[in-house]
Amino acid sequence: MAFRMPAYKWRIFSVTGLASITTATAVSSISLALPVIAEEFGVTMSAISWLSLIYSLIQSCTLLIFGRLADLYGYKRQFIGGFLVFGMASALLPILARGLLGLVFFRCLQGLGGAMMISITQAMCNRVFPPNERGKALGVNSVFVSVGYAIGPSISGILMSSFSWRSIFYFNLPSCILGLIMAFLILRKDEVDPSAERKMDVPGSLLFALAVGTLAVAINFSAEWGFGSALFLGCLLVSCVSLGAFIYWERHTDAPLMKLALYSNPVFSFANGASVCSYALQQMTSFLVPFFLINILFLSKSDSGFIMLAMPLTMMLFSPYGGRLTDRHGSRLPALAGLAILAIGCIGMCFLTEATPVAVVVAALLLYGAGNGLSVQAVNAAIFSAVPREHSGMASGMVATLRNLGQGMGVAFGGAIMAVRQQYYASGRGLSGGAVGGSGALGESGIYLTAQRDAFLFGLFVVCIALFCMYRIPGKTEQEE
Repeated sequence: MAFRMPAYKWRIFSVTGLASITTATAVSSISLALPVIAEEFGVTMSAISWLSLIYSLIQSCTLLIFGRLADLYGYKRQFIGGFLVFGMASALLPILARGLLGLVFFRCLQGLGGAMMISITQAMCNRVFPPNERGKALGVNSVFVSVGYAIGPSISGILMSSFSWRSIFYFNLPSCILGLIMAFLILRKDEVDPSAERKMDVPGSLLFALAVGTLAVAINFSAEWGFGSALFLGCLLVSCVSLGAFIYWERHTDAPLMKLALYSNPVFSFANGASVCSYALQQMTSFLVPFFLINILFLSKSDSGFIMLAMPLTMMLFSPYGGRLTDRHGSRLPALAGLAILAIGCIGMCFLTEATPVAVVVAALLLYGAGNGLSVQAVNAAIFSAVPREHSGMASGMVATLRNLGQGMGVAFGGAIMAVRQQYYASGRGLSGGAVGGSGALGESGIYLTAQRDAFLFGLFVVCIALFCMYRIPGKTEQEE
């Protein structure tokens, strides 16, 4: 059945799609600029990495909060506020930031503006589309995210070759202005009951932000600090204590930030688990493969960038199809099919060597893109099928929070496994002879490739957990029928 929508629904897609592209581009476009900014301001790469970290960190801490605020006070005003904050931060950063602290401050504002928007993009799909069309709607929304991730590095390279790194931030202004106008003109007035009691769970919000924030910091700096360091263990301790206090508070407050009772629904719990695992594998692959292409196959950065486009572009092509399968057969079938394809791609990555043709790497990335395209919106549809409509904002914030945490864990665990296993194999343990794809004693490239194999074996274990989670949910939930 074709995906036909009234004009109003397509106009809503234009707003949510623009928000998704804008925020995704802001994530992927800055990576090429970091070395240039570090050189201009005279700071280390460790210090400049905060420009990437703080953006995802702010969003991890606030996505669920903004999702709840949208449920209480309306979606239209939050989209308007998000485009406004994001646009102002993008305009002022190149002008006013004269040091690292200024850059980090305005990047925080960008993160807040982005969180206001992406916390509710999927909730809009859940509210506007009926259950039998929700999968296709979430699939189309995934296309916009994939487009943003795909075009970010290319746009960044083009702008920096002709202008300065500041032009990357100015590039966001037209989309923010257009999004602001469209949100004003297209979105209907928020239907909020003025007589209803609207309470924001401030203590719960602070505890949740502290728990997620310290966990994200620990994950992102695990390889640098070490798993046994006081800083890493201290962050984990603070995160665990804050999470325990958050759960206790949510069970005893009248207006909780998160409906913990939702986790008694196995569909909601297992689908969330699968979501974290799939995003972790996706981001771990995006983090590790460029190093293989540049350091092992000795490809140029531009060629490596074009090769990496294979994954988001394929995901963009397969997402609508995965959405149609979800509407027709429920969430479990397309999710299991997509995750199985991811597992095959992960197995292929385990056998990469110095002699591996580029076409083989591209084929593995195509499998990742196809697998993600089929599974992501199916998993998200399962989550939303278990959530009452009045809590759509909270669910959307939760999905976006899990995406950020999963991506952070993918990078952190990928980097940590590479560091630990390279040290292990360099000491002469583990393998007494024969580099991966070679013979004799392990050389430098052999040590790297063997550690990389271990990282992707861990990724295979992660995707198997996701497969188990989606296998445990019903074939088609009552809300999807």
